[in-house]
Amino acid sequence: MENINKKEIILEAAREIFFKKSFYEATMDDIAQLSGIKKPTIYYYFPSKIDLASQLMEVSVKKIFKKISEIIYITNDVKQRIKMTVDFYINFLEENSKTFIIMQRIGYDFMQKEDSKKKINELFKKIRKKQKEAGDLFGEVILSSGKKVSGDLFLYSLVAALGRTIFENVSQGKIPKKDDLLVIKDIFIASVK
Repeated sequence: MENINKKEIILEAAREIFFKKSFYEATMDDIAQLSGIKKPTIYYYFPSKIDLASQLMEVSVKKIFKKISEIIYITNDVKQRIKMTVDFYINFLEENSKTFIIMQRIGYDFMQKEDSKKKINELFKKIRKKQKEAGDLFGEVILSSGKKVSGDLFLYSLVAALGRTIFENVSQGKIPKKDDLLVIKDIFIASVK
């Protein structure tokens, strides 16, 4: 078995375990048992459960911003970019609802203790960097008022609005309503020329 395959198997097992249990309830033994990979090997790839959870979240975030960057390259039309970005979020959510639940659960749990809080802050810096790169690609946006804003600020606001709506629902054990996300799309489309 190649190293990459082992790493993927471990991450997939962790995804399942973190979906069923909180970060602090989940154990490396649980992950070893589900993955069929011995615990020392898991520690070889991931020195701690915090590192494993961080990697799991980072993989998900990279997928999101990779797709947003692809959308930006497809069209120069800001309204089309908004529509495609929100549609992507809706599809990603429908196909990967576990991912959003896991991200919310790990993020919440990480903020409870100092050692993991440092790790989540490192992850947020990476997320922000990816988001800024996509925002810079997005380019300057002219609002319906005529005011110009950076693509970074605009994309940050769009992603934050989508994330907040998803987080509100997921944290209450609900699946986010597609209509709520579509309203955000309408708000942002209406905000630009």
